[in-house]
Amino acid sequence: MADYSITIDSSGNPDPSTLDCEPGDKITWTNSYNQSISSFTLPTCVSPQTSPAPIAVSTTTREFTVNSSADGEYSYSYMVPGLPGGPRTGTVDVGN
Repeated sequence: MADYSITIDSSGNPDPSTLDCEPGDKITWTNSYNQSISSFTLPTCVSPQTSPAPIAVSTTTREFTVNSSADGEYSYSYMVPGLPGGPRTGTVDVGN
């Protein structure tokens, strides 16, 4: 098992945009953008399925665990007020 962090960078994009991981791994998201993230839809491969939003500037979410039965690609999305282009998305790639 490993611990991973996805950073919402200064441009509002996820880094990495695709995270390769395995069941049982832990994932957190850190908001390094200059505004709070107002809504967040988790990838369905993690537990618990409780949205961490809002995520304040310079804040890291709690740890989410990749489900043991997960295998495949799972997307997540989030909104930052005032960020042009609509919601941002990223992918969690489990076991591929």
